[in-house]
Amino acid sequence: MSARPTINDLMEAYAADAVDHAQTAFGVRLDYSAESIRQVEVVLGKLHESLPRGLMRFIRRAPSAETIETLSKMYGGYIGEVYRRTVGGTWELREDIPGSEGPVLTLSSEGGSAIFPPAKVWKRIHNGAEDDVWLYFQVVTKRPGDVA
Repeated sequence: MSARPTINDLMEAYAADAVDHAQTAFGVRLDYSAESIRQVEVVLGKLHESLPRGLMRFIRRAPSAETIETLSKMYGGYIGEVYRRTVGGTWELREDIPGSEGPVLTLSSEGGSAIFPPAKVWKRIHNGAEDDVWLYFQVVTKRPGDVA
């Protein structure tokens, strides 16, 4: 009998898929460094630009909601894994946080607070640069007392 994968296992797998996807689809190498989140922002910018707008919505087919959700889990998993490996934390499925649909990363050093990388990536793909994930990563990794 094999053990069921944990949410940590699943998010690690999604992160590995993001590494493969970024290399295959965009020629971008992701190495799990904090600096690599800049490259994730570039990839997500390209994904956002690929969404049809205006009249193009009627001519060109948009990626399905399922595809965007999978990409959000992949790249959100990657961002969360970089955070987890750098700062710490645990992936969880939490129902006690309103609006948290999907995996959240509970921060071990922050008294149970959580971040939502897959949800942030979903917003970045849909909304564009106003939901920049590089800036997001800088904010969530900033510690009290850090100088701006």
